[in-house]
Amino acid sequence: MSHRCDQPSSRSEYGPGPSLINKRRVTPDLSALPEYPQFIPLEREHRALLRTALEALQPEISEFTFSYQWLWRPYTHCRLARFRGAIILLNNLPSGEESYMLPPVISGPEEAGMVLSAVLKEVKSTASNGFARVPQVLAEPLAKQGEFLAKEERGRADYVYRGEDIRQLPGGHFHRKRNHIQQFWKAFPEAEYREMNPSLAGECAAFCRSWLEGHSRRDLGGLQREVERAAAMLSDYQWLGLRGGALLAGGRIAAFALGEPLNRDTFVVRVEKADTSFPGAYSVINQEFARHGAGGFKWINREQDLDLPGLRRAKQSYYPHHLVRKYRVFPALPPHRLFLHPAGEEACQP
Repeated sequence: MSHRCDQPSSRSEYGPGPSLINKRRVTPDLSALPEYPQFIPLEREHRALLRTALEALQPEISEFTFSYQWLWRPYTHCRLARFRGAIILLNNLPSGEESYMLPPVISGPEEAGMVLSAVLKEVKSTASNGFARVPQVLAEPLAKQGEFLAKEERGRADYVYRGEDIRQLPGGHFHRKRNHIQQFWKAFPEAEYREMNPSLAGECAAFCRSWLEGHSRRDLGGLQREVERAAAMLSDYQWLGLRGGALLAGGRIAAFALGEPLNRDTFVVRVEKADTSFPGAYSVINQEFARHGAGGFKWINREQDLDLPGLRRAKQSYYPHHLVRKYRVFPALPPHRLFLHPAGEEACQP
């Protein structure tokens, strides 16, 4: 076996699987869901329903997959309802945090805008504080109507990269990344990339626990939740439809990554962890997973920076092609015409 990697599967080598390239629109049956403003908890049996609805939508925001909603439900308490042919997702957060609804799951921005507008006019009947993670294509027209306010959630914007940029690292601005990768392979010539399997997933889960124990900020709740969700992804990765891979060196897990298709053209990376005692491991797993897990996809979405300066610098260092900006949208009382957008933000320049 080459020290570089296993041979990629035909799925990753030739692009998205058949379910994602089938352009035939399927209308999901929402009859099992209660009518808004009544909601029910997200359950395992909702997987097919939500997947069908999201496939018809072809979303751009990273939160819009069944696996994401399922994995974070212990914290978001995700609930569902139906309204005018759309699925409404409510993140019913614990006391002290603002609950919110996600953009309507319905194909077509015009339909989504009409549903969002109608729900906002009734929003006082739920515990929600309006909608969050609303893409700009929906938020801007609503804000211009004067009845609603839209405020950008900069820390929630998704970083989107050209797939070939991550796979090839071309040009002078990726010189440092290429050096890190070359240094890794020189130091660990026996290292190999392997696609995820159940046994490897168990090793990666153990690696996660060790990673957290050795982390200087392991007492932070957010980091604990992140590792718990990574372990949950690994234990259920096949049922969730996730793709994964790991970098092994010296018989140990040096790094691993998990992700999934977001739409026909975009792959979203859900988790990426590396052992920093292997210098360059983060750069290597980033490239290898883009080649094999996300092979064939035009775009790679690497989620948000959460307004964390270090994470923002790391994401900008790979020169994103664009950001998928998201907004909070809520009723304006009295009516205003307001569209908030941070001035002077050079998001795509490190």
